Amino acid sequence: MSEKPRRAVRVWLERHRRIGALVLLVGRTAYETVQIRVVGLAAEAAFFSLLSLPALLLGLLGALGHLAPLVGVVTVEETRAWIIDTAALTLTAETVDSVVVPLIDDFLRGAQGSVLSITFLVSLWSGSRAMNVFIDAITIGYRLDGLRGWIWQRVLAFIAYVGGLLFALLVLPILVAGPELVHKFLPSTIGYLHLAYWPTVGGLSAVAVALLYTLSVPVHTPPWRHLPGALLATVILMVGSVLLRLYLSASLGQVTIYGSLAAPIAILVWFWVVGLAVLIGSALNAEIDSMWPTERTAAARAELAARSHAHTSRLVQRREQALRDVSGEEQPSGGEEASEPEVPEQEAPEQEAPAAGAGEGSSGRDTADRTRDTARPVPRQASETCASPGPAPPGEAPDAAAAEPASRRPDGGAPEDVDGESAAGPHAVTSGGADRRKNSAPENEERE
Repeated sequence: MSEKPRRAVRVWLERHRRIGALVLLVGRTAYETVQIRVVGLAAEAAFFSLLSLPALLLGLLGALGHLAPLVGVVTVEETRAWIIDTAALTLTAETVDSVVVPLIDDFLRGAQGSVLSITFLVSLWSGSRAMNVFIDAITIGYRLDGLRGWIWQRVLAFIAYVGGLLFALLVLPILVAGPELVHKFLPSTIGYLHLAYWPTVGGLSAVAVALLYTLSVPVHTPPWRHLPGALLATVILMVGSVLLRLYLSASLGQVTIYGSLAAPIAILVWFWVVGLAVLIGSALNAEIDSMWPTERTAAARAELAARSHAHTSRLVQRREQALRDVSGEEQPSGGEEASEPEVPEQEAPEQEAPAAGAGEGSSGRDTADRTRDTARPVPRQASETCASPGPAPPGEAPDAAAAEPASRRPDGGAPEDVDGESAAGPHAVTSGGADRRKNSAPENEERE
């Protein structure tokens, strides 16, 4: 969207604030359903609901069969017919005839009474697990997760599930026997009562869902604030049930690839629709409370934010302390390694200091001679000339090797003077000539 249409939409929403708030609420609700993974949580709740359904129905029907002397046989038969008719609205006729009817008849007759207690306990566990999924999702939607402990939440889920069973036991006979009683005392309502039947069922369902929302929120909230989500959940449930019935009639009425699994899959999908409706309604209530919060929910969110900040601060302090401990242990070894390379750097100028004054004094000439001897080989006569500084006998001429210019000497000695003598004097040259005559005398005798 370009800038001009966006600005136009913003201006229109500012002029119509109520409609803008409604649009914002719808958008935030849709975003919240994606954030809390409504589809996945509804599937989880549907699985545990399906797992608890057989045991729950068997337990309720077994209890109703034992209460037949109190409620009357007619009421029990009407309840049986109502359950079958209600199941036929959602499930296919094949599923009702093969699964629902045999189970209802067996347990109403008191058969399978030995497994009644075991199946009822199993239904309580799996049903409370499904209820825990709803409570957890509603708490996360309100951004109040963390105020209630895990154990207390499971206990609350169990209480909510048992309360739902008691509510069903009270409402079910009224829904079944109520129309007949009304017709008996008010004959004029015949033909009109069925128009109010399904709205009554929908209203009772909305009240049950609103009670679930009220119980699930960790802080106390007025029950009327949960009515928008409860009404939305009821509408989604009714519309979804009708669409599911049409789909199952079109797909499972013919040859199906699921075979004997078609009935459980149909029941599972219906439970998924129920869970989806409940969670979408809770997301709507959560966004309403987020945009217009109550004092208690705002205080609870502030408390959770303070807890989170304190926990984060403690983690940061622990990390910094750990880093300081590690750096304190590694510091001595690092100092020793850093001091070792400094030793040769301090000794290097002391070793090169004598070489800097090679042209000054006798110490400079001795150092230059040693450097020349190691740099290239020199003749034995030149080395003897430099090594014998004694005076030569008078009357002898200087050696020619001693008169070599200083520029060709590698030791950088003093240059020659005008008479051909070096700056060191004629003594070294004369001494070198005398030594050569002494060495050449034995050689002449051998030739003779």
